[in-house]
Amino acid sequence: MWLEDFREGMAFSTRSRTVTPADVDLFASLTWAVNPIFLNDEVARSRGLGGRVAPGALTLSYAIGLLYQTGVFDHIQALTRISEVEFRSPVQPGDEISVEAEVVEVKRDLRPDAGAVTIRFRVQNLRSGKTAVTGSLTVIVLRSKPQAGG
Repeated sequence: MWLEDFREGMAFSTRSRTVTPADVDLFASLTWAVNPIFLNDEVARSRGLGGRVAPGALTLSYAIGLLYQTGVFDHIQALTRISEVEFRSPVQPGDEISVEAEVVEVKRDLRPDAGAVTIRFRVQNLRSGKTAVTGSLTVIVLRSKPQAGG
């Protein structure tokens, strides 16, 4: 979407994605986030979890990727802020997640060629019915045609 397409109050829903054990293993390996609760069911259970869990950063990354799939980020220049992130309930391998999002602010006067859009999001765990992560993203979005004087 171009900057001109965004309106405060616009809502988006994404398709879903199942988090696999391989996703968690690969993410932990790539980021060195090797907490045993991510990699070992027994350790996770001993710490009061139902089994191993996905790193919160993986769930947040999937939320951003799912939003990309909607086309909402087709013309962004930069992600400038992730704020108010709250990890509310764990996501485990086998869980299916989706994202609901709403445009909460559009700043059209940032630059002649771009503006800033803030989107509030909620990651829903479809298996448990719980909200897994909430937060806000601010992105710089290009205009389809720069304004005069720029």
